[in-house]
Amino acid sequence: MKTIAVNVSALAPPEPMQVILSSLVELPNGAVLKVSHRREPFPLYERLLANGWLYYCEHVSDESFVIYIAHEQDKAQFGAYIDSSVQP
Repeated sequence: MKTIAVNVSALAPPEPMQVILSSLVELPNGAVLKVSHRREPFPLYERLLANGWLYYCEHVSDESFVIYIAHEQDKAQFGAYIDSSVQP
C-alpha cells in the first residue's frame, strides 16, 4: 500500500483534526494515511468508524503516537500492511 504521511504534532486543536480529515478526502483507494500526533485522538476514532475508515494506533512514547488510516474497503490490504510494516 502507498503511504502518505502527515505530521500534526505541532498543531493546536482543532487543526490536527482538520488536517487529518482534509487529507482523508484526498486519500486514494489502496493507500494509508500515516499520522504523527502528540496524543491519541479519541474523538477522531469515532468519526473514522462512523464514516467507513479503518485505523490502527501505535503508541511510540508518552507524547508520540502514529495513527494509520485506510478505507474500509481496503481491509485485507490494511491488515497485511499493519502486520508487516508496523507490528513487531
